Amino acid sequence: MMKKLGRNDPCHCGSGLKYKKCCLNKDEGNNVTRITQTIPKPPANIIEDKLTWDNDLHKSIATYFFNQTASLYETDEIHQVIQMWNKYANTVDPVTKKIGVYPAALEYILCQIFGYTTTQSELAAKYDVSVNTLSQRANQIFSFLDELLPQLPNESSHGISPASPLSKMGMEREMQRIHTLLDEQDFGTLEEANAFLQQNLNTKPAKRKSLSKSEQAAELLYAAWDEPNPKQRIKMAQEALLLDPNSVDAYNILAECAAASLKDAAFYYKQGMLAGEQSFGEAFFKEHKGHFWLHAPTRPYMRAKKGYAEAHAGLGNMPEAIKHYNELLELNPNDNQGVRELLLSAYIETADWKSAAKLIQQFDEDGSAAFNYSRILVEYGLKGQSPELTKLIKKAIGHNPYVPAYLQGKKRLPREMPEYTGYGDDREAIVYAHISRHLWLIRPELLQLLSTK
Repeated sequence: MMKKLGRNDPCHCGSGLKYKKCCLNKDEGNNVTRITQTIPKPPANIIEDKLTWDNDLHKSIATYFFNQTASLYETDEIHQVIQMWNKYANTVDPVTKKIGVYPAALEYILCQIFGYTTTQSELAAKYDVSVNTLSQRANQIFSFLDELLPQLPNESSHGISPASPLSKMGMEREMQRIHTLLDEQDFGTLEEANAFLQQNLNTKPAKRKSLSKSEQAAELLYAAWDEPNPKQRIKMAQEALLLDPNSVDAYNILAECAAASLKDAAFYYKQGMLAGEQSFGEAFFKEHKGHFWLHAPTRPYMRAKKGYAEAHAGLGNMPEAIKHYNELLELNPNDNQGVRELLLSAYIETADWKSAAKLIQQFDEDGSAAFNYSRILVEYGLKGQSPELTKLIKKAIGHNPYVPAYLQGKKRLPREMPEYTGYGDDREAIVYAHISRHLWLIRPELLQLLSTK
């Protein structure tokens, strides 16, 4: 139904706010005539009838996401992402102060899973959020997808395509398929490429008559990542190396499953890095620098490089770890791997307060526990007990009040890390304390301040 919006009507952007309190001033400032449009109704059989919401805010976010995407993507694609959001929101109970943040992240996830070429920057502008915030929230949800996707119900009787049981590697495999599809074509325009993708992505890929040895190795390794038996996974990695000596993920699997020590792990990761560098070549790095990770073939190399850096951090060789963390951020400034938290911890470990402060400024909008509590350490390292500490401690505790108990030993840390983390919850606190508690224990006077603020 066509409708001319009144000042007190729900805003056309789908935020749930009244038009006068949302986009009216912006529309008038842009000389936009009072908008007349059809406001799409949310899919009641999904959001209203088929899903249960523990928090009305999360339900509103689902509706906002639907309103923003209904005319842009296939309905079943939107439905699947709404199902993902429902499971994530009810399990993690994420907090947000700006309603556009999670819809932006959900649309980016939709684009990644189903092969649309929309960028993070475009979506950040659409929802009026920062790229860093969008990336951070999307990564948190992606981290949860390993648990989520296999559990999504089959709702085909309601017009919803059942979700494929994809792990992270399954999604990466689909991205690689997209890359291969595009590589085999010669498009004159971006529109031609998009039309080709839409025609081919939702169809079952035809079996090719024969795969090259490197393609056979890649298929074997995708299966290996999902193989629960470590011995069998090692065997599959070794078979992949016989097919293709430059199989980077084979070395990554050996580092995780076959290494008897951190030194052994560092060796395997280094072999993986060298194989990736040899396979790509110098020109490839120059061309794709700044866009790694989003280009699916680069991901095994990025995993190897991060693993190598973490192994050296564990061995106490911080200069080597810091070097590779920085190179990872240069290759992928969006930081889909969460390298910035590891780099920040390494700077604090080596008392390189100026570099730590610069990194914090670079990712100023990062509101995670890792950054909020690290801001306290860095301020203390630079200026001692300054007046700013009180504000930083209050902000950190306000975001995640569970952290101090773990840092102070009042609550025992579980031996194992959680399988996924939320935002401001107990699981996030456990992860931060596992990584950084030792940095607080050597500063007991600072640790004490957490109890007095």
